[in-house]
Parts: sequence; structure tokens; C-alpha cells
Amino acid sequence: MFDAGLELIKADFHLHTQKDKEFSYTGEQNDFVKSYIDALKQANIGVGVLTNHNKFDKDEYKAIKKRANREGIFILPGVELTVKEGANGVHTLIVFNPDEWLENGNNYIQTFLTTAFATVSNPENRNTKCTYDLKNVLERLEEYGRDYFVVFAHVDQNSGLFKECSGGLLESLSGIAPFKKRVLGLQKAHSRDSLAQFERLFGYIPALVEGSDPKSISEIGKGTHEVYLKIGEFSYSAIKFALQDHKNRVFNAPIEIKHGYIESISFQGGKFDGQTIRFSPELNTLIGVRGSGKSSVLEAIRYIIGLPVQTDKEYKDSLIKNIFGSGGKAILSVVDKHGKRYSISRIQGERVNILDEVGNDLNITALSLFDGVQYFGQKDLSSSSDHENCLLEKFVSGKVGQKADVDSCVAELITAVTQLLDVGKIPAQIEETTTKKAEVEHRMSIFKEKGVDAKLKKQTGYTKDREKLIAIQAKISSVLRSLHNSYKSAPMLAEELQGFESEYNKDIFAAATNVLTSIDHQLQQIGNTIQQIQSQSIEFETVMKNLTNRIDSLADEFAEIKREINDESLDVDAFVTMTADLERYKNQLKALEEKATSRAKIEMAFKKAARERNEILLTLFKAYKTEVERINGSQNELKIQIEFKGDRETFKNQLKSDFRGTSISDAKYQVISEKFNDYVAIVEDWILNGGKEMQTIISSSEYAKLSVKLQEQYSDLIKRQVMNKVEIYYHEKLLRHHSIGQRASALILFILAQSDNDIILIDQPEDDLDNKIIYDEVISSIVKKKQGIQFIFATHNANIPVLGDAERVLVVEYQDTKIDVSQGNIDLKETHKQIVDIMEGGKEAFDKRQLIYTSWK
Repeated sequence: MFDAGLELIKADFHLHTQKDKEFSYTGEQNDFVKSYIDALKQANIGVGVLTNHNKFDKDEYKAIKKRANREGIFILPGVELTVKEGANGVHTLIVFNPDEWLENGNNYIQTFLTTAFATVSNPENRNTKCTYDLKNVLERLEEYGRDYFVVFAHVDQNSGLFKECSGGLLESLSGIAPFKKRVLGLQKAHSRDSLAQFERLFGYIPALVEGSDPKSISEIGKGTHEVYLKIGEFSYSAIKFALQDHKNRVFNAPIEIKHGYIESISFQGGKFDGQTIRFSPELNTLIGVRGSGKSSVLEAIRYIIGLPVQTDKEYKDSLIKNIFGSGGKAILSVVDKHGKRYSISRIQGERVNILDEVGNDLNITALSLFDGVQYFGQKDLSSSSDHENCLLEKFVSGKVGQKADVDSCVAELITAVTQLLDVGKIPAQIEETTTKKAEVEHRMSIFKEKGVDAKLKKQTGYTKDREKLIAIQAKISSVLRSLHNSYKSAPMLAEELQGFESEYNKDIFAAATNVLTSIDHQLQQIGNTIQQIQSQSIEFETVMKNLTNRIDSLADEFAEIKREINDESLDVDAFVTMTADLERYKNQLKALEEKATSRAKIEMAFKKAARERNEILLTLFKAYKTEVERINGSQNELKIQIEFKGDRETFKNQLKSDFRGTSISDAKYQVISEKFNDYVAIVEDWILNGGKEMQTIISSSEYAKLSVKLQEQYSDLIKRQVMNKVEIYYHEKLLRHHSIGQRASALILFILAQSDNDIILIDQPEDDLDNKIIYDEVISSIVKKKQGIQFIFATHNANIPVLGDAERVLVVEYQDTKIDVSQGNIDLKETHKQIVDIMEGGKEAFDKRQLIYTSWK
């Protein structure tokens, strides 16, 4: 047990045995202990206290304890003492530390009971009161100088504290000196009014515990309420501390783990060869002197999971090689939030492999198994906290998504600008083509004056025909490309339902499959049609080839005509070429005029994409704002403000960088950054409005230079966003105005405010934080959050494992060529010694500090 640190163990603080007069047992005497332990096991009881009425039998206790130990059950000695208080006496459960009250064969418990009933006959009767009142009981017990604690039994019932000590009697007990120190539990306390009165009188409420108070073996563990203790070993001290820290250590039901976590890491080869380190789903601390290898464990986990390195990449890469060694391998055993187990393994320098519970190889990333994993190496906290505007994006962006939608709009904008720039060239292209056409027509007029055109009419007619067919062939190729690209991107829709079986709507999904199959059939027909058009385009090439062959067959006839013209001043062959050029220019002009009419459609497409992009960004902003409100409401130290596209200062600096060389002044950049929401607005003004708005700010010469910059960079500029303005206040003061340590503290609190992280790994946070902040804010937050988040810290600061009540304490020590990890928890005496030796400078230093602090107080 306790391999993963502290565990929840069901406890019963009120058990009776056959030595109690009211307990009925009719079985074989030799079978009693076995039957008793079997009943405890059946009831899932891991901790029990034997509390017979006014009696303690040492031999029976030892026999039950011995058998219980073999079954993983811990038994403590106790007694249900009827104290002389009230009308019926107060049944008081006293739990003794067996190492002190039964040491060296002595039985100080019986000694105490003998004196308590010195003048009383028949003490074993449950209603027989001892000679002591509660004040005397505590005073006599204190005189022994041995450890014990008290639980008042069935407090709301007869012979219970609240029932018997109503009114002023209960108030009189508040003056008993050892009361608060020793009274650690109330059994069957279910009256809110009584508990409120107890707290008012005594200044605290003890742990609310349960006990079955059985009168037979069949009643063991029976009852409507249960209690579970979080402990790290079977010892009196662990149980006592759990009651003292009952807000964090006592529960009325098992805790369900609802987050993913790392169960263990195993090493084959390298510095940790042969070791398996077990982790708790809650708080784990790696402690050790500097250079002991604490960071190595965290780095190994980071490497296997595939988390990126924020700082010191070269050092951490070399550290991984040193940890693993050549051919070294490590395996993480992890559990997701659904309780499913996976194995994540990695050989140094190789890819990550992930297997499920039955050994299937999964083609997924390790991070996809968790809702969130945050990792901060040494000094990462302070360096990350320098960039205030990036923090919200870093920790919240995964929850809001939609980046792909923004990218789609950006692609449409870039395409529209490219097309508009192309369309913008059309007037000049028309003018150029018209000029060329006029020049050809002028040169051809000379041939017409001499009647050459009539003589060459047949040849030029053939030439015109060929040019027409060439133009049509180009259009066929363009249509085929568009059809082919569209068809290629269409999926087979029926495949979406393959392997899916509806449990309740089989008829609906059968109909859906029929419809999708029909659509796929139609798509297939479209594919067949495209293939037919492709074949027909080849036939069209044959038609063109036939025309070319026919022209070639008339070569002699055309040559004879040219000879008959017999005019050396004319280049008859050039006339035929000019006829082809003229036909081509006519076709180009027609295409350019058709293209010019599409500008309005392209402008509409640009505006539509710009509008949709802005709507998506606004939706993202609202999602961020929701997360901000949640964070602000979850704690009081941090407050975050967010403004849509509000980071104008960064926008201004980016403008100055992108448009360097335009001679625009800083003051004008300020105006530009305030007038235009983002780069898309600037590009829209430039491409659609000729820079009308921009030219109200800058001169014509500056705008000319800016236009060149925009034409060179528009595709990159459109991709950029003006970030939302994020301001983080820490204790009502802007984060950037705090010290590095305070900013790092705020970052940890920011991380802890995100409840959907499964795992948080931090290496030596105390390097960035001061002790007061660690205790006042960080540790208190960790204690609240650790049931829902797994923390793994490497630390030198004793406050984290001790005040954080670490479920797992792992002591790391570098020995020669390997690193050893001693695995314990905060309840173990050996772990206590290691914490004092490593983190407090040894017992002598610890004791001296305690003496000084006490004298100061």
C-alpha cells in the first residue's frame, strides 16, 4: 500500500469485540479473530479502533492487530469510557498511541482504567460511570506524558456529549486546558445547531468521524455514514494528523479522480536505469540538494510527452542525452480522465510510441490524452511573465479555437487582392493590345491597296480559322482544370457512415446511407463526364490537326499565288503572319474586356471575406472575455482586462517596422494606428479606394512609397492581427510594474486559475518566488486545486512539500554514475528526516531556528 503516496482509507473509530459485555458472538472461539478481520475486509475498513466499554484487553488487541496487519488493516487500541458528566454519563472514545501506552510489555491503558474505576463495581457495564469527570479524565491522561486523542461517541444521542452536556455544562468544558489539543473527533454529529454551538464555545470544530458501534460481527461497518482518512502509512501519528488537518485529510466518501495523470515513469538504461518512480494524482515533490538530479526527472517527463522547451534549449537537449544515455528508454504509465490506461514510451532520439491498455499502437500525440499539461523549467516562470499580452493566449487559446476559419478568410482576402491587382492592369493591357492591333491593321492596309489581300484571301482565311480554334482550345483547357480541381476535392460521402451503427435509429441511418450513396453516384457520373470532356478535348486537338494538315496540303497552291503577285516591295509571307497576329489581338481584347467586368464581383468578395474575418475575431474575443471573467471570479489576487483589437502600441510599432523607408513620421504612425483597426483596413483603403483615407494623414510622396510597400507585402500583412489588449493586475497593480518574483507568482496563480489543466510540472519555482508569496498564495491555491490537478514540483523549498501536504515526496540523490530516487510521502518518519536534513540544513539547524522563532514570538 501507499506506493503512490497518501491514500484514502475507510476508518471505523467505534468498534467493539467479544470482550465487550454487549457484543454477541456464538461461533467457535478459535475462529473469532479470523471472522472479525474478514468482516472488516468485507466492509472495506482499513483503519479500526477497538473501543470496548470501559475495558481494554491487551491480548485480544494484539491478536486482532497481528491478523489485521497481514490483511492490510491497521488496528489501534482504545476504550469507550463512560465519563461522569450529565445524567447518563458521556461516552468518550479514547485512542492511545500503542508505541507509548503499550511499550516494553507494559499496559498503561489498563493502569489508567484501574484508577478511573478504583471505587466502582461492575465497570464493564456501558452505563457504569468512572470516577472522573471530563476535566479529571484529561488531566489524569496528561499526567502519563503519553500521546492520545479523544473522539466523543454518538454525540447527538443518549450518553452523547451534546445530549448530556446541554446548556451551561457544555460551556463549562471550554475552560479545560487540554481540550482543544486532545479532542480531535465527534462521532455521528449531524446536528448543525449543536456543531455551531460547539464552534462558538470552543473556537473550532473537530473532525466529524464515524463508527459502526457493532454489537455483533454482522454489524461491523454497518451504518448510513462513512469516513475516509487520507494517510501515507499505517501509524498512530498519521491518523492523528489526518484528524488534526481534517479539512484536507478527512472525507465522507471516496474521492473520484476526474483528471488525467501520470501514474509512473520507468527507465531502461541511463542515469535512472532499472527504476520505476510512482506518482500520486495530486501533489508530488522532488527534493534533493542542488545537482542531485531533480530536474532530470521533470525533463524526462517533458521529453516523453513532447512538450516544447521555452528556454535553454541547447542545455536541455544535452541533459536529455545525458539522462537517457545511448539507447536509453523511458516509459510513462498514464491514466486519462476516463480511467483508461496508456503506455507512452520513447527511446532517446526516436519517436514517441503510445499503446492502449490491450497493447494497440495508437497514432496519436501524448498531449491528446490530457486536457492540458503545463510545464515550466528553471527560470521559465520569470521569463514567461515578462510578456503580459501573451499569457492569456498561452493558457486560454486552446478553449476557443477557430483559427482555421480565420485562415480561410485570410486566404480569400489575399486571392481577392491578387485578382484586383491583376484587374487593375487591364486598362493598360487593353491600351497596349489596341495599339498593337492598330499597327497591324495599318501595315496590312498597304497590302489591301495593292489587292494582295484578295489574292491571299484563301490562305488568310485558313489562318483566321486556325487562330480561332487555338483560342477555343485554351478555353477548353481552362474549363477542364477548374472541373478537375473541384471534383478532386469532393469526398466520397457514403464513407462517412462506414463502420458506424446506430443503436436506436437504424432506419434513419439506412435512409441516410441511401441518399449519400446516390450523391456519390452522381459525383461519379460527374467524374465520368469530366473524363469524356477530356477525351473530347483530345478529339478537338485532332480537329485542329486536320486543319493544320489541310493548310499544309495547300502549301504549293499558296506558294504559286505568292509567285504570281511578283511584287518585290511587299513581304507576302509577312501579310499572312500579320493576319494571324490581328486575329490573336482581337481575341485578347475580347478576353480582357470580359475580365474587366469582373472587378465588382472581386471587390464584393474582398469585403465579404473582410467582414467574416472580423466577425470570427469578435467571436474569439467574446470567448476570451468569458474565460477572463471566469478567471477573475475564481480568485482575488489577479484581475484581467481585455479590449478588442486594443493593442494599438504594438500595432504602431509593427507599422513602423513594415513601412520603414516611407519617411512617415512617428506622429503620423500614431494617427494611422488609431484610425485603422488593422492591416486589412489599410489594404482595403489602398486596393478599393485608392488610399483615400490614408492620404488624409500622409503626403502624396509618402503614399507613393507606402503603395509600393503594400504591393510588395500585402499577402504577409493581411495575415497579421492586431492583438486584443490584455492588462493583468496583480493585487490591483499592473503586472508589468511588479518585480520579477511577483510577476512569476502571478503567473503561477494564473495557471492555477485554469481548472482544466490535468498536469502541471514546475522546476524549482522558489528560484522565482519569495517564501511569503509561496505560502500566502501559491501553496494555498495548490492545496485547493490538487484534487483536480496533478502537480509535480522539483524544489528546495520545504514549504511546498510540508505546507502543501504532499501526497508523494521523492528524494533524489546523485551517486557516482547514477541517480537514485527514494520514494516516500509526507506521513513517513523517514521522509520527515530527509526533508529536515536536505531542506532545513539538518535537525540541529532546524531546532535552532525553532528556538529563535519561539523567542521572537
